[in-house]
Amino acid sequence: MSVVSAKAQTQYRAHIPFAFIIDQKSYEAGDYSVDVLNTDSANKPLAIRDMKGRNSHLIMTTPGEDYSRVQVAVLVFDRYETEYSLSAIRTPSFAVKLPKSKVRETLGLNQNVQQKVVALSRK
Repeated sequence: MSVVSAKAQTQYRAHIPFAFIIDQKSYEAGDYSVDVLNTDSANKPLAIRDMKGRNSHLIMTTPGEDYSRVQVAVLVFDRYETEYSLSAIRTPSFAVKLPKSKVRETLGLNQNVQQKVVALSRK
């Protein structure tokens, strides 16, 4: 008799209606998935993938982000003029802040930052 163990994956989907940046890499507007790759790990690795299978980005979460009051899963983008940069992911089971975008440095530190929130839905 053998026992097979499978790691559960938490999966979300979102339609992002604008082009955006993660860590200086550009992504087109479109449909994306956000997947927790290992729910047993303290540093839950996340994968953001376009649904066309062309682009993906791996993000390592760090313990200590407070998600206790999060009721709706969202992606948070910082907008600098016409550029959007992913700045946070918040769900009822995890939350992660991403490093500040290099776009802000390029455009100048005194630029007004606006936030745009995109809802995530469960797969």
